[in-house]
Amino acid sequence: MDKNFKKTAAITLFESAVQWYCFLLYGTAAGTVFSKVFFSISGNEVTALILSYMSFAIGYIAGPFGAVFFGHIGDKKGRKFTMYTSLLMMGISTSVIGLLPPAESAGIAVVFILQAMRLFQCFGRGGTWGGGILMAYENVPESRRNFISCIPQIGLPIGFGLSSILIALPNYFLDESIFFTWGWRIPFLSAIVLTVIAVRLKGEMMETADFKAAQAKLEQQEAEGKKAKVGFVHMVKNYWPTLLLGSGTRWVDGTFYNIFIVWILSYCTGWLGMPLIQTYIITIIACIFKIPFTLFGGWCAQKLGNTKTFVIGAASSAVLSIPTLKVIEISGGNLWVTIIGVVLGWSIAYNLIWACIGSLWSSYFETEVRYSGISFVYHVPSFLVAGMVPTICTLLINYGNGDTIYVGIYSTIVALISLVCAVVLKKRFEKEK
Repeated sequence: MDKNFKKTAAITLFESAVQWYCFLLYGTAAGTVFSKVFFSISGNEVTALILSYMSFAIGYIAGPFGAVFFGHIGDKKGRKFTMYTSLLMMGISTSVIGLLPPAESAGIAVVFILQAMRLFQCFGRGGTWGGGILMAYENVPESRRNFISCIPQIGLPIGFGLSSILIALPNYFLDESIFFTWGWRIPFLSAIVLTVIAVRLKGEMMETADFKAAQAKLEQQEAEGKKAKVGFVHMVKNYWPTLLLGSGTRWVDGTFYNIFIVWILSYCTGWLGMPLIQTYIITIIACIFKIPFTLFGGWCAQKLGNTKTFVIGAASSAVLSIPTLKVIEISGGNLWVTIIGVVLGWSIAYNLIWACIGSLWSSYFETEVRYSGISFVYHVPSFLVAGMVPTICTLLINYGNGDTIYVGIYSTIVALISLVCAVVLKKRFEKEK
């Protein structure tokens, strides 16, 4: 790996951590803060929590539009410019949330502003994830792509761990009333500082080798009077089966993250009676374990191939889903038992999927449409496969009166469906080659 790529990899990892910091901070706050600050005016705790999670979910609606918009620009104008334009949008909208007054004093209008910022945040995210993956994937030989593509994925545990730390510290050191007044705002306002640093570093990055080669090819085609086949429309026309099956593989990713990291926080505090600070400890430790296991998953993808690694991860997730949730339930709020359950379910089993999906999807799209393709697969189905998960789990756990079996059955079925989609996608691709 040459010096220039090492620099690009480091900057891409930092950018990835910042985008995940912004995005996941909202999810953490939705389960622990926003129901009290913005939605308590509903007058019912369960209703407030559901509305808070719905505000989290509705943001996913903007992701597909951002994916189409930034994916098309990324295929036509380049990965570097697109990634940082979208990141700036995320950072600004996240910071604005930290300035919003509580709904009790400002009225319901502030809820609409909160939702607008979430929509802007998710619209921007439509360009950041795909750009980060491609900055890594397209700058190395094919023999190393499966492993190197897992590096931007480490941005999730770093960004999430950082967001959890920055919201846990004021929660720990400040009185509860002070924390819910202004303490929770500190991590949101910190987002603009991190974003400015990331955008500042963009000038030191290089455009990907694959994109440069694709641009040269397109310029030659245009010189010969041929119509350039690039961007979103061409991608949809020619890759729609890949998009459908790829969206199927996305389902397990969105479901397991939102069960074990977003929804589990409200379950631990609401049903198990755990202190709020302990939920932040759970996520921080889960993120620490996720970093080496992401690298391990990338190593597996390089040695075994993306599909085999994905299948092993999906099968493991299906097998462990019900037991890990049951262990957490039976523990009655024991911190360390809960940590073990979350680490097994999210940081280890599911993590094989997380480590390889970037390279898995990238391998099925040509360079000219790759940014649009992987952004589509990740973001377009997100509202249903990811954004609605905390709300669905909240309804299921209330239906079961605290019994996690229904949530476990739901996640097991999802994992098996995604496994089948990955196998069919691979066979279809091999048949077409």
